[in-house]
Amino acid sequence: MIRIVMAAVLLALPLSFLTAQVPVKTDLIKILEAVPVPPASSKDAFAKVAVTDAEDNVTYSAAKVFTATDQQLKNFEDIYTEQAKAAMGSTPNGIPVGMPGAGMTEADAKQIQSMTKEQKIAMAMAMVGTMTQPVQMEPPAIKAAQEAWISLYSQTQEEFQRGVALQQEEGALENEYQQDHNELDSLQAIEISKLPQLSTGEMSYADPVLLKAVKLKYADKHIAVADKRLAQIGTGWQAEVTRIKTRNADFLKKLAACDYAAGAKNPSTKKILSDGQMTVFKVIATQVEMSRHAWEESAGWQGLKNIEKETAVD
Repeated sequence: MIRIVMAAVLLALPLSFLTAQVPVKTDLIKILEAVPVPPASSKDAFAKVAVTDAEDNVTYSAAKVFTATDQQLKNFEDIYTEQAKAAMGSTPNGIPVGMPGAGMTEADAKQIQSMTKEQKIAMAMAMVGTMTQPVQMEPPAIKAAQEAWISLYSQTQEEFQRGVALQQEEGALENEYQQDHNELDSLQAIEISKLPQLSTGEMSYADPVLLKAVKLKYADKHIAVADKRLAQIGTGWQAEVTRIKTRNADFLKKLAACDYAAGAKNPSTKKILSDGQMTVFKVIATQVEMSRHAWEESAGWQGLKNIEKETAVD
């Protein structure tokens, strides 16, 4: 009965789960160390990410700031994808070479569809028998890398709880940040409403010179709030980068020492180490996006001031 259940589950699994994905031969720590840190100020951010089109419209994109990092991330993902395809083999139907069904034609597939339930189960059991291989002893270097990852993986629950706590802390800071900006908007509106009014016929409006002065004053206040937030982001971001490097240093060092599991004897070992490496990669990618967002969001406040400063007073 157990073999029948295993066979049924096996037939239902995507082939990607049955292949031996191999780690990418890339030093992730070097990628992390090269990630642009969040800007020190809104003014610095604006100078590097403001993009003006032919019609003088300004947008904020950190693409140029992150060109090298984005290329490194893309290279890693491309290699990972290509290696996954290679692990699937080069047979027409994508079934890994050496596995039952490799090279199967459409006619063969139709024949299988016409089989009875008992015949399909028998075929699946044969696949289980073919694919089940005894686990072999891995070379010491590969075993060391595997043990290093298992040690990290055993801390998954603690890491999850830590992540939740960080998200809550970050959420509170972000809410405070938005409230500070909203409060400034309210104060600006009140101050503008109290400005002396000029009249032209039946129309009245705030003194343009005084109005511009008020808007520039509050633009500076918004920038101060943004710069305060950047200081918070920068401190937390750098602390997290240091922690990522420290926490994963042993695993990544041992992964490189075993040539990224190139000589692993068990497909499961390659997949475990590949999954571990991908986990670290995703953590690094998160840091990249946090920094990118800080660049683009903070630049806008300096941009608003510049627009107001350049607006002519009638």
